[in-house]
Amino acid sequence: MTKPLPFLTKKDCAGQWGRVQSLLGQVTGVKIVGDRIVVLSRLGEKGLDHVAEAIVILVDADRLVAACTVFRMCEPSVRLKLLKLCGSERVNRWRSSDDPQVCKPLDRALDAAAHEALGSKKYGEVRGLWPWCSPATRKGVATLLPRLTVQMLSKLSGDELVEAVRLTLECGRELGTAKCLVEIPLLLSVVDELKTTNPLNTNLPRAATMMSMICLAVDELSPGADEGELKEFAAKLKGMARLPELTRDLVNGCPDIVRDEVLRVAVVQAAAKESPGVCVTHLLGLAALSDQLGESDADRLRFHIMSAVSRLLVRWDESVYQAHKGALLVVLATQDRIPRGRFLSSVVGKTGNTVEKPADTLIQFADDFRRAVDTDDLRTAALLIRDWPYPEFGNPARERLSEAVIDKLAVAGYKAELRPFSFMVLAEMSTDVEQEEQRSVALQMAVVLAATGDPECSQFAGTILSIVFPMPEDPQWAIQWIVGEPKPDIVGAIPTLMINALPLLCTAELSPELDVVLKMDEGQKLVAEAAMDGFLNGKWNNANKALLFNALAHRVDLGPALPAIKTTVRLEDGGKARIEQVLDGRPLTALKELEGWRMFFNLSAGQVQHVHPWARGWRFLWIMLATKTAFLKEPMFMMGAIAIDAAAADGLRGGADELLHRLKFPWAQEALDAMLQIQVDDKPLLSDDDLQNVLRAMLSDEQLGRDMFIWMGQVDDPIRKVELHAEAAQALISLAGDSSPCRFYPKRRADHAVGEMVRMFEFRLRFLNIGKDVETKMNKDAKTKAGKKAWREISSMFPPSRREMEPGLGQD
Repeated sequence: MTKPLPFLTKKDCAGQWGRVQSLLGQVTGVKIVGDRIVVLSRLGEKGLDHVAEAIVILVDADRLVAACTVFRMCEPSVRLKLLKLCGSERVNRWRSSDDPQVCKPLDRALDAAAHEALGSKKYGEVRGLWPWCSPATRKGVATLLPRLTVQMLSKLSGDELVEAVRLTLECGRELGTAKCLVEIPLLLSVVDELKTTNPLNTNLPRAATMMSMICLAVDELSPGADEGELKEFAAKLKGMARLPELTRDLVNGCPDIVRDEVLRVAVVQAAAKESPGVCVTHLLGLAALSDQLGESDADRLRFHIMSAVSRLLVRWDESVYQAHKGALLVVLATQDRIPRGRFLSSVVGKTGNTVEKPADTLIQFADDFRRAVDTDDLRTAALLIRDWPYPEFGNPARERLSEAVIDKLAVAGYKAELRPFSFMVLAEMSTDVEQEEQRSVALQMAVVLAATGDPECSQFAGTILSIVFPMPEDPQWAIQWIVGEPKPDIVGAIPTLMINALPLLCTAELSPELDVVLKMDEGQKLVAEAAMDGFLNGKWNNANKALLFNALAHRVDLGPALPAIKTTVRLEDGGKARIEQVLDGRPLTALKELEGWRMFFNLSAGQVQHVHPWARGWRFLWIMLATKTAFLKEPMFMMGAIAIDAAAADGLRGGADELLHRLKFPWAQEALDAMLQIQVDDKPLLSDDDLQNVLRAMLSDEQLGRDMFIWMGQVDDPIRKVELHAEAAQALISLAGDSSPCRFYPKRRADHAVGEMVRMFEFRLRFLNIGKDVETKMNKDAKTKAGKKAWREISSMFPPSRREMEPGLGQD
């Protein structure tokens, strides 16, 4: 019995009905019947981009059941392409739902697509669907997959062969390690048969292709400690899975999609030779082969050789290293030009598509790194890794450094593992002195890990700190251990610990130590309070101010450390509390005194780098210290500057403690106007992203939005007026469909006021007669060039006040 085709209703789509209906209505085979969208037959590839866009809209709006319905409207054969068009981020969010009304229909739809692809021998499509399929579907596919034979493979193209082998190995892993270990010898027998069935060896590239994938699969096998026989069998398989000696013809005969794997396996197997002399000989042979290959293959092979050599440089025992360093230097000397795409963008000395790497420089790095590790100078070793621009040398060096860190922690009574992250205290020390020593080792090792600049090592450091230093007083203990006790200044006065330590921690030399302090619980708070204390009391000279801004402004929230200004509040109609007046108490006086230090604020151009977005409080601090802004003498406008700063720094909440929400017109608006005209090192104090955060915040509240539009309309400069309205349109576009909690009303959606704001915005554009100018500006602006289409879609969703008008930007 034929199952009825799925259909979509207006209720399923809720607020997205207009956009979804508009998109699907353009697809052949779709019919709009009242409040329903029906299909006459399942949809194919034609119009699939519109279908994908509709699914994305529904997923973003959290209408996942409706997204499933649209997905099921399509033929199983196009569902993989549809998933790719939707993008992995949306599909992951969609697939991670635990709602049975989402999971079950999606499982069935993917199951049908996977089995349809398997039946059509489209092994690549099966693999593409594999990550999204349910465990039951994957096991079903693994059970039904036919066993590979030479006859079967002979009918496949090179790319199809690759996908068939990869799928076979994937299915083996799905059924368990034991099953995979059974499958691999069968594949090896096929490889042997390929080698022997053709006297001219034309099958050798296919055999090498299969062998490279088998080798990688064997390397990934990890039988448990209690699986002794399987472990022994896996080791035996590893010895059997060997690539033939590579030649130019063999490499050229391999499918392009797998050549990189073939070359990598060849290099890995050469580097794994038990005899260092044999290892170097094989690497030299591969280096010579790289000169015979085409440019792309040669670049791939050279990269893998460099990676293998780098591992040997840092992993070999000292005696072996010294004995064969000269031979490795010869290998490196043939590999000086490597494709630029393989390296970090920070690499200097780029020429064309390659980077130059003198072999002796790399050997010098290895010498310095080994010396640092051997002498227990792990911090220096970490900094070498951080500053070294070639990742293929940094990765093995990081592994060796991590092992050294784990060894140090073990001696101190800790147990640590890097993968997966684990850390625990094995032995509590009995005396205070021993406890201090144990804690100091943990702190030193956290600094070493942070100094590498590697995210994984940084996460490991955070794990150590959270366990060893959980108390509020721990950051201060750590700072004292790092910089020591304060010493008398030039007049004999002894500064406090933090006033003495903070500028030192903000220098480049102690940046790893600052990283560690900020990772500790209460570390951010301690640093923020110390920084603000120094600013309020004039403790910092200009050099120190520059250090603090450059090291802290983009990572330390200064907001909680600002003096809390006391206000009176009056309830308006509707129950909203608005700030009535500022009480001229001690906090306000302190902030006004801060303005008095402006005469001592004299930073030359370039001393403060405004590269990264600043955290809360730092923009306000800058205008208090660095600008002659008369409005700051008025307390209400000072409050407005604090609110705008908080909104700029916080894209989600749109203003700390709802301060922006409670300010009356025009305090926040005039503060924004002034801050948009202030610069730091020839860059705007409020970046484009900062301004978008502020506008999104204002558009999350109807009154704030109305006040903002009125202020924008009063701007004198016509060009600036158009620019501000174009930014507001972009903010509305980004806010529409945002289902997260509203910044001011947590029980409402973030976009709850968008409809009213769109109507108000278009009314203002018509009133000011600038709609065409704003649209032109959006079309010219790189970041909003797609804005016209997006705006028309949003505009069409809120037509009540202008039913007779075509959606647009304030059209007459």
